[in-house]
Amino acid sequence: MNAALMILLFAICGFIAMYISFAPVVKKYMQTLQFKIWMLPLWYVLTFYTVGSVAAYFLLDNHDFIEPLTFSRAILPIGLALIIYIASLIESRIGFMLTTVVAVGLAVWMQPIGDGSPFPKLDVNIVRCAIVVFGVIFCLLYRLMNSTTQAFAIPLLAILFGLIVLGIIGAIPMFSALCATILLGILMAFLNINYYGAKINMDCGSCAAVAFLVFYLLILQIGEFSFMSCAVLTGVFWAELLSALWYRYFVTHSGNLLENTCYYEAATKYSHHILAINIAKICTVNVFLAWFQLFSVNTFSMPLITLLIILWLNSSFGRSDKNEPKNLKEINQAFVKDLKQNIQAAKDALKISKEDK
Repeated sequence: MNAALMILLFAICGFIAMYISFAPVVKKYMQTLQFKIWMLPLWYVLTFYTVGSVAAYFLLDNHDFIEPLTFSRAILPIGLALIIYIASLIESRIGFMLTTVVAVGLAVWMQPIGDGSPFPKLDVNIVRCAIVVFGVIFCLLYRLMNSTTQAFAIPLLAILFGLIVLGIIGAIPMFSALCATILLGILMAFLNINYYGAKINMDCGSCAAVAFLVFYLLILQIGEFSFMSCAVLTGVFWAELLSALWYRYFVTHSGNLLENTCYYEAATKYSHHILAINIAKICTVNVFLAWFQLFSVNTFSMPLITLLIILWLNSSFGRSDKNEPKNLKEINQAFVKDLKQNIQAAKDALKISKEDK
């Protein structure tokens, strides 16, 4: 079957399956306002993702993997994502975090690297440890993107779309592209149902579990010469995390990380539709830069450039005045001015702290 046609069918099936099963659940909840554990969207996400990934494994010969794909590696993320979520329900916060660290570590160590290593000059174990740190932060802190359904879903959809295109052009194996496709269809349905306000939202454990599924699709490419391009697709998350850390500890000194993200601030000023459009535009830029990474000679230049560009775009959108129209030049000037003010504020705070001592 033609690859593009197969991708289209998987996307449609994922969307329809999620929509026709989850929409009635949401409708029932809105009528009764009585929440039951089976109403959580994660159960539906995991169920349909399992069906899609197993179907993809048996429909394809998987000969396009440089490092052979085994069935255990294909279905591993489903069990680990479920364990992460269950840990979020029954364990303490520390227990949940440790469970996530173990799950990410096991997932990374299960992946053969070989000649397709993203950092061929480094020891394999050092590469694995670095990717574990990357994955743990991504899975545990993706919850800070959950200020709105748009902020949660659209960056993930962009990552998955980027993987699908990489699959179509042969940069990653088709199994990875089909798994990304089924998950994209599922999350599109979730976004559609909750577009004008979260009716049944993702909780902290669900955010971690869904982020883990996406992360696993990225690390399937560790030995496929394309991991860095896939990693750059997560640039929107890293930009939001760095921005939130900066504002929380050097500017506002209040609230949690989620409340200090650009998208959270944007949600207080813009409608859901405007929020979705602008986040989608920023994610589109991120996706194009990630594709360019495929042809980049330097491993680190494009990720850094992407991070700086997304930081600028997120800040320009989320922290600008709602009623102040700006062109690109004015946005850039305002961003630089705001950055200088924040740096000066941080210096003043450090100076006062030293004087107090």
